[in-house]
Amino acid sequence: MGLLTPNDIKNFQSLYTQQLRYLLSTENQIVKGLQSMIKHSSDEQLRQAFQSHLQETEVHVTRLQQIIAELNDKVDDKKDPIITALIGSGENIVSESDEGPVRDAGLIATAQKVEHYEIASYGSARDWARILGLSNQASLLQKTLDEEKHADALLTTISQRTNTTAAVASGQ
Repeated sequence: MGLLTPNDIKNFQSLYTQQLRYLLSTENQIVKGLQSMIKHSSDEQLRQAFQSHLQETEVHVTRLQQIIAELNDKVDDKKDPIITALIGSGENIVSESDEGPVRDAGLIATAQKVEHYEIASYGSARDWARILGLSNQASLLQKTLDEEKHADALLTTISQRTNTTAAVASGQ
């Protein structure tokens, strides 16, 4: 694991492979982040959404490992500093807030930042797989992309209620 070094990306294929390895790092880090979010959320619907997405994320890890193995590349990840920072912001929400709707609203915002990052990353990887003629991989990446979009939409629905509850509960 580690950041990319100069000369790691020699062509479009290696760019694609590096993107997949970053995505693997992203998903592995999200598994840990979701476990914490489940533990620290107080809203039952939110906790269930995080639990469901944790199970999906574990499938995403397996899919990525399969795709990377098909490319005959090392099935390891490249540490993604962006996702590390995003998950760290969720840890800050937990440490800087009391349990309740305000914390839940902050956790939702953090989770949606992560989802948006994943949506952009999977969209690029899917497009690159198509260009490279890797239609089966593109299909798998599209499936994950659809699941990420669904998770984001569910979080938006939950946030509409939670944000109002948080504002009322905190007096603002």
